[in-house]
Amino acid sequence: MTSVIRYFYTPISGFAYLGEPRLMEIARNAGATVRFRPMDIAAVFKASGTVPPAAQPPARLAYRLVDLAREAKRAGLPIHPKPKHWPVPSAPAGQLILAAEADGIDPHRVSFALLKAIYAEELNISDWTTLHAIVTDLDLDADRLLALAETPEIEAAFSESTEEAIAAGIFGSPTYVVGDELFFGQDRLDALAWHLTQLTKADRHA
Repeated sequence: MTSVIRYFYTPISGFAYLGEPRLMEIARNAGATVRFRPMDIAAVFKASGTVPPAAQPPARLAYRLVDLAREAKRAGLPIHPKPKHWPVPSAPAGQLILAAEADGIDPHRVSFALLKAIYAEELNISDWTTLHAIVTDLDLDADRLLALAETPEIEAAFSESTEEAIAAGIFGSPTYVVGDELFFGQDRLDALAWHLTQLTKADRHA
């Protein structure tokens, strides 16, 4: 049976940026399917009682910057730990990712381009003009995708993804869910890979 990984995240998440390539590698190796579930992180924080990173005490904020830089070096990814346009509203980018998926485009292609845009290129991914340029650079039909992203159907899909996250007990980004098992943070990807291996073994002996 093919495992499904529900990938709950906000496209303004630095740790989602660092983890997404590894997530896709794990999914390929396990023969698993990744369901992209971009969410309104502000609503998730409010529902879970989580203090947003930007409002955390100075000591935690300082550690976050060090951790992002260190993990980016380990992953071989360029990063501005405190990008110029962060935090920003995530709905435009989240809706664009869902629009790409609805249009039959690999959502990872668009998602990672957006994550890279904010953390490597310091672009404002809440700005529709900027989003248009990013999609154009991917050789995709930017006019079509952005028009789709602003439809009531995609707006509703983004809200539903957020509600799904809240119902699943999500409290931060990124969180990977397989069945009822939650793995919070890109530093739990090895645990996710191990879990998928156990599921494969169980299927073989069923």
